[in-house]
Amino acid sequence: MDDLITKIKSVPNEIWWRTLSYIISAFFLVPNITMIMFLIYMGEYDFFSYDFFTEGIFGMKLFFVTTAFFLLISSLAIFSPVLLIVGKVKKKKIDKQLIALSILFTLITWSILILEFISGADTARIFFVLGMCAVIITHISVLIYFKAKAQFISLGAITFCIVFMSFNWSAQSSKVISIGLQAFGVGGDLSITITNAQSGVKTKGKLKLISPKFIYFTPSTEKGVASYSLSNVGYYVVDKK
Repeated sequence: MDDLITKIKSVPNEIWWRTLSYIISAFFLVPNITMIMFLIYMGEYDFFSYDFFTEGIFGMKLFFVTTAFFLLISSLAIFSPVLLIVGKVKKKKIDKQLIALSILFTLITWSILILEFISGADTARIFFVLGMCAVIITHISVLIYFKAKAQFISLGAITFCIVFMSFNWSAQSSKVISIGLQAFGVGGDLSITITNAQSGVKTKGKLKLISPKFIYFTPSTEKGVASYSLSNVGYYVVDKK
């Protein structure tokens, strides 16, 4: 036991602080930032689901992880050369095959983005995602190559930037959250048909969110978001096309 304590004490403080910054980034920053974006999503469509946050913890975390994973992969696919450039500046040895793969995937990704622009895609959403990815890749670079002090400064900076962007461009932020919801067929403006359990009457609309107790959707014949109690639902069909 004494040997273990001695070994722990022998670990430089810098390593402990860097480890703490990694833990905060992974288990505090990511889930809380994604939750803020989720609240903005609800605010954008003028509804709030209490039961989603109190009873849908597993589903909520799953959607958060899906959205965070999308942003992380997008950041690496779009801006991975930034990591290599920063590594070169910090005089780190980088494998040539890794450089080639990074450049190849980045070129493919940017080619797809250019085609999206040409085809008339939602440019506001694309620019928003690019901005988010630029902030994320900067933080990843700091986590990899810089000391603990810089990492904690980066934590504060990335939190401010993402929250600021999400509040100021709430429509685009909501579309990013929609990606996770659409992946599981529980929201994101997918088409839905709800059949009443008693009368058999069908109601169609655009799905915003399925929570443990309610379906939140925009009826095809009305404006605004309506809630439909799952206790009154015979069955529902979500079109993911």
